[in-house]
Amino acid sequence: MRHGPMDLVPELSIATLEQNATVASEQGFGLLFAMFNQGKAPFDDVRNRQAFLYAIDMEKVVQTAYQGNATPATSFLQETHPSYERASTVYALDADRARALLAETGLTSFRMMCTNHGWVQLATPIIRESLEAVGLTVEFDERQSSEAYNAITGPENVNAYDVLVAPGDPSVFGSDADLLMRWWYAGDTWTEARMHWKGTESYTQVQTLLDEGARQTGAEQEATWSEIFNLLSDEVPLYPLFHRKTTTGYDADTLVDFQPIALTGLSFIDVGTTQA
Repeated sequence: MRHGPMDLVPELSIATLEQNATVASEQGFGLLFAMFNQGKAPFDDVRNRQAFLYAIDMEKVVQTAYQGNATPATSFLQETHPSYERASTVYALDADRARALLAETGLTSFRMMCTNHGWVQLATPIIRESLEAVGLTVEFDERQSSEAYNAITGPENVNAYDVLVAPGDPSVFGSDADLLMRWWYAGDTWTEARMHWKGTESYTQVQTLLDEGARQTGAEQEATWSEIFNLLSDEVPLYPLFHRKTTTGYDADTLVDFQPIALTGLSFIDVGTTQA
């Protein structure tokens, strides 16, 4: 590898790059999420939110779209996070359970908006296929990220969408569990103007627990955060589908002590060089 290191190596390029370089994948928090519009039917009903998640073959998504370079979510946090706790409810493909929940609610069709990021486009056809396999009709709408958020934000746009599938990674600002949860579950922009979750019982419970956790330390704080992870896994107002791995390609012979990181970007702290 005659050039500098490369981050975010596309999955289809990994095998080629490995012929001349070291390629390493580090599990990060960065994720693809489903956000549900709870300001109206049908996703004001938690059974429909859960059915959506049980319907998706996430193993097929990560293996087919990303060649295993992502991990299906088993909690709000990725499994490598120091505060990770497996959630009380873990969503994996369970088509029978999805159909049973849909039979209870009567949901047969909905609108799914997705952002058009290149790597997101690899997953959304498989997600849509999974949903249609349990009998749902999916009205698919793909937009640029800014256009999507402009279309759904605000009370005047409460009827603009049912589900949004989009990426996010606030871990670029820090990996503290409280920070990561508050990014989506505390500010009015997300909870009120976008997912219309604010004011529900689960919203109030999460705010109380977040504030309680902020006053705690150590094991007490971790226990409170675990309680929030469980509550979010049951209520799923917005929830990760999978957490991405960040893949970096580099020349281990010329970059001494170089270490890939789990975030977008490259770190050259304490890295030396040598002649190839």
